[in-house]
Amino acid sequence: KTPLAVIQNYATILQSDELSEQERKEYSERIGEAANRLSILVTNILQVNRLENQKIKPVLKPFNLSEALSRCILNCDSQLDEKQIELGTQMDQNLILDSDENLLDMVWNNLISNAVKFTPEQGKIEITAKKEGNSVLVSVSDNGCGISDESLHHIFDKFYQADTSHATQGNGLGLALVKRILDLLGADISVISTVGTGSIFTVKLPV
Repeated sequence: KTPLAVIQNYATILQSDELSEQERKEYSERIGEAANRLSILVTNILQVNRLENQKIKPVLKPFNLSEALSRCILNCDSQLDEKQIELGTQMDQNLILDSDENLLDMVWNNLISNAVKFTPEQGKIEITAKKEGNSVLVSVSDNGCGISDESLHHIFDKFYQADTSHATQGNGLGLALVKRILDLLGADISVISTVGTGSIFTVKLPV
């Protein structure tokens, strides 16, 4: 309900005749931001619901995983620049995977944007992708705030947010969506994290 409350509050304030033009612009922008968060929330809820009710059928076909990862990294370019985060990549070239590229894009976008969100300014993120036997391992690591042992048991639950301070914006659905997509594709995800040091999310995909 948080985005709705923000929209309602600022919509009420905007009815005042005593606001300056600058205040009106600022409050309008905040309504827009809250509406965008609400849109993302509704989309994620619908996607999770469809995945849980098996209404999404994966479309399996060969694609270049290295290129797909590079594309998803570019999606976060402005966020990386804004926080001056150093990004390192170690990806085997021409990693051909027989899976659903569109569903996996949602996985990579969530994991990378999460890493950016929880990494401090001038921090570091590293993304690796390599073939190991009949599997491909993709890791996203950061030197951010880390996750407590207690939270690690719940991070894939719907609406759970490890950041109880709410210093970062989120709706607790990103990782739930990631887990359900990977379950659908017969893949695994593991997490290693230390509070104050950072986290490593590793996805293991069947070739």
